[in-house]
Amino acid sequence: MTSELIWQEEYNIGVDIIDKEHQRLFQIINRILAFKDEEKNGRWACREGIKFFKTHAVKHFKDEEAYMESIGYTGLAQHRRIHNGFRENTLPALEKELESTDYSPDTVSHFLGVCAGWLVGHTLTEDLSIAGKRARKWEHCLPGEEVSIIKQVIAEMVFDMFHLESQMISDSYGGEEFGKGVYYRLVYGEKGDEKKQEILLAFEEKLLVNTVGKVLGLKTNKLDSMLVHASRYTAQQFAGRVIESFPNMEGYERKEENLLSYEQFQKIFEREKFQASLLFNTGGAGYFAYCMIAPHLLEEGIGTPIEKENAISEVEKYLAKREKQEQQKETDTRKKILVVDDSQTLRQSIKLLLDKDYNVSMAPSGAAAIRTITLSRPDLVLLDYEMPVCDGRQTLEMLRAEAEFQDLPVIFLTGRGDPDSMTKVMSLNPSGYLLKNSKPEQIKQEIDAFFAKKKKILVVDDSQTMRMSIKQLLDKDYNVSMAPSGATAIRTITLNRPDLVLLDYEMPVCDGRQTLEMLRAEEEFQDLPVIFLTGRRDPDSMIKVMPLNPSGYLLKNSKPEQIKKEIDAFFAKKK
Repeated sequence: MTSELIWQEEYNIGVDIIDKEHQRLFQIINRILAFKDEEKNGRWACREGIKFFKTHAVKHFKDEEAYMESIGYTGLAQHRRIHNGFRENTLPALEKELESTDYSPDTVSHFLGVCAGWLVGHTLTEDLSIAGKRARKWEHCLPGEEVSIIKQVIAEMVFDMFHLESQMISDSYGGEEFGKGVYYRLVYGEKGDEKKQEILLAFEEKLLVNTVGKVLGLKTNKLDSMLVHASRYTAQQFAGRVIESFPNMEGYERKEENLLSYEQFQKIFEREKFQASLLFNTGGAGYFAYCMIAPHLLEEGIGTPIEKENAISEVEKYLAKREKQEQQKETDTRKKILVVDDSQTLRQSIKLLLDKDYNVSMAPSGAAAIRTITLSRPDLVLLDYEMPVCDGRQTLEMLRAEAEFQDLPVIFLTGRGDPDSMTKVMSLNPSGYLLKNSKPEQIKQEIDAFFAKKKKILVVDDSQTMRMSIKQLLDKDYNVSMAPSGATAIRTITLNRPDLVLLDYEMPVCDGRQTLEMLRAEEEFQDLPVIFLTGRRDPDSMIKVMPLNPSGYLLKNSKPEQIKKEIDAFFAKKK
């Protein structure tokens, strides 16, 4: 950004209390700019200056809102929402970035650039509208429900494509410059229909290098033609996915695309009123913005402002839409799963994994989980074992203390499988454990098996060929997991007790007999059904394991259909 922010006469709105505070904020930004590159005490001065800026900005918002209320300004609610978004989303995200880099000159410049751009843009649009000098810019935004859909779709896309968490830091992005950027325009519409949707995307250059560039294996830190072309296709995926989230925009196709200079990008912001304009941060990887011009969405009744003339019809439309949504909920026969984890990344990844077949909701903490369960009881809870403040064990203790939740199925999500952790929660009757580092298909298989009530079989054999052949033989009718050794088997059984163990008699280091001895030494596994897999059936081998109470023996050289028949018969007998 420039070395000094110059106050222009056009910034004056004609209200003394507001104009003076605007000038004061400009002065604070200029002082921080002067300190930014000083070697001695520069970072300390920037830190204190930014605190000072934040304090004055918050006070200014309060004073400005009080003035608007005193004159009966009709745009107060919308104006307050923009202030709240900057105070509660934009500033905290920028401060977090500053703290993570110890107020480096680059991040200070980033902070000042975003704040200065927001201040100028806000002054020239929303603040001038207070004095009647300009129409309000954000009065035609989509309602919160639609904005939340866009936000969620984009967050899922960013995680799905680049494994990055993204945070929306502003829902009233005004086209401010945030470092070196690439600006892209897409226009979508139906054939022969004048209605169109225009989408503007702004990507910080370093974000493209850190994401698309890494996927391509590029070793440069600068834009080149290959990176720009690849970024175009990324932008198209973003835009296309968001359009798909609006059911009344099915059949829209791309009609036009342009790469823009920042000046062209800015001019669009000056002349257009956006239905959504969102700024995202990706936790240090870079910033990007998603902006949408689609006035027909409002014309069709989505978020139409309610006036005296249309109040009755708009309420009727709202109730009809609400009834339709409720009917969809009632006809949704999918099982409900609640994912409880303090990591947004893990919550989103599990939701993406399960969302097609299950109705997945999420909670970031134990307290939030209890509230969600109370309001809408799920069919299964996937509960993080290690969370701050109230961990998984404490959360389950509180649930089990309530009579109505004593039989609620809960599977722990854990990064560790040590016996001490498992023992602590045995009395709370969990339905099982899932290791967070399991492969996605394994997690999905476990969830499917839980609801299908398939019997769980663990195949323990040092031969991968043998393990895989038995798994293929039984996988259709049983939930089959595998372990290559006795030690791995004990760990797997501790985490997720199977209904039957097929245990290789002859294994290196720890053979089948020793493995079963260790299991029988634990009270909880004394009745665990174990059938030995063996290549021999001599009397001596049989006599050695008789005291360990095996459930039977299967010869490895038996025909596959004979092995399947024996397993089926075992469960039929138990039933």
